[in-house]
Amino acid sequence: MSFDGNKYRGRRISAGNRMHAGGCVPAGSRRSAEERTDAGLRMFVRRRMHVLAAAVILLCVLLLACSCGQEKNEKAVYTITAEGSAEESGVITFAGMDMNVYRDPASNPCGDCPDQPVSIYVGTGAEDTIAAMAEAVERADDIWEVTENSGTKLVLQEKTAGSVTKEPELSAPAGLTLTGEFHAAGTMTVSGDPGSAENDSSSKDAESRERKTITNIDGSEMEVFADEPQSIAAIYGPAYEALVVLGAEDRISVCADVQFENFPWAQKVFSRITELPYLKNVHSSVSTEELKTYDPDLALTFNRPNELKQLEALDIPAVYGVTSQSLSDVKDQLFVYAEAAGGGAEERAQAYADYFDEKLKTVTDVTSQIPDSERPSVYYAGIDILTTYGKYSDISEVIEAAGGRSVTADLDAGNHTQINFEQLASWNPDYIFIDHGSMNDRETVEEIKETTAGNEKYAAISAVKNDQIYLTPSGVFYWDMGLQKILLVMYMAKTIHPEEFAGLDMEQEVMDFYSEFYGYDLTREEARQILAREDPS
Repeated sequence: MSFDGNKYRGRRISAGNRMHAGGCVPAGSRRSAEERTDAGLRMFVRRRMHVLAAAVILLCVLLLACSCGQEKNEKAVYTITAEGSAEESGVITFAGMDMNVYRDPASNPCGDCPDQPVSIYVGTGAEDTIAAMAEAVERADDIWEVTENSGTKLVLQEKTAGSVTKEPELSAPAGLTLTGEFHAAGTMTVSGDPGSAENDSSSKDAESRERKTITNIDGSEMEVFADEPQSIAAIYGPAYEALVVLGAEDRISVCADVQFENFPWAQKVFSRITELPYLKNVHSSVSTEELKTYDPDLALTFNRPNELKQLEALDIPAVYGVTSQSLSDVKDQLFVYAEAAGGGAEERAQAYADYFDEKLKTVTDVTSQIPDSERPSVYYAGIDILTTYGKYSDISEVIEAAGGRSVTADLDAGNHTQINFEQLASWNPDYIFIDHGSMNDRETVEEIKETTAGNEKYAAISAVKNDQIYLTPSGVFYWDMGLQKILLVMYMAKTIHPEEFAGLDMEQEVMDFYSEFYGYDLTREEARQILAREDPS
């Protein structure tokens, strides 16, 4: 029978009847069942491998697509929009800074000062408010940079990736509505990453140490090591003096230039300050990279969010100093430092607080009996004659406790606020006290006094006319900032009320203070030199 190929055209042929070109496959050429099974498995595996390879390729493509447009060092972005205008005076808080809103030009203490901080007035529109906020950020030149300033929208970007991790506080006086939209960095990289090889060992050691939470005087919570730190970085201006008072000078591993360069008495009184390494230009910024080389396990530093974030990344516990707004803050800040330092420091802080309260009571027992009509008006200058302290500083409380009337008691400002000459002339103070000379390479207090007294423009001011300009003593540090502030209260009381405080021996008070809290016994001549702002002989 002949083979009809057309009969099977298009039909499925079973394995047992697979055809040659001329007919059926010869019986001897047929594969066994085992061979057919092996072939099928190999085909199955090959197909699965192809599917798996395709899936891997697709996954890589998707990951690549997702990463497109994202930079490794993506930075936080903060967008602020404004609507309306301020209906009352107050403060705009944004991006970690404050901007004053004054009622009108007459209420601005600086008037038309060329170097005054950025501010606005009640009724300023949303666009002008945004423009002022942008200018404030650019002047600060700190954490943020302006990437867009258009109409009622301000867009800020952090300068250092990872320095801002949560949305900053945003508030404004009634009538002005500010809306913020914050996007944290997608990938945060901080200089001196504690995960790097060189820090890996110390980071693991730090992770194994128990922590405790302490609360600063502004209400912020900070984590420090629960055990006693053995290497303390005293960076914030008053921190070195505080650690001496707390009996912890021997644990300081690094200090700052501002703590001794203008204070020869600090070099004489403090036993280690001239031997220690120090950081330079800390008033401008602190190099955390340099700081970490001293391996501190506690840093007393400035309240700068970017630097605090970098210290956190390096696992260096930090406590920042807060500018005191009341006399009680002086004691409370010392207690915060004491809790962080440990090792009996809290008992030392309590001894200082008891002394402070006792001396303050001695003064106020007298000044509280002085009627307002007999209280002279007092102006306190710092840095230069037209820089002063407003109601958000404790200086007005110092003046009141000493029996004076602070001319800046109602000034809506804090420390080192600039005013103009017309404002000072309108206050016409009976006494002027000058402190903080030579700061940032400016005039010394002696030069400020000489310039003021020799300027005809100031001649009509009562304190100038009657030669009642006084230079605040400093000793180991500024009296208006550090722990000698209680000496400032006594010194001012004796200066403006000499009869009521005729029995107050300031030389003896200074000698007692230095002996009790600095462990240094001054001679009476040395105490006189400190009160007269003379360098040690």
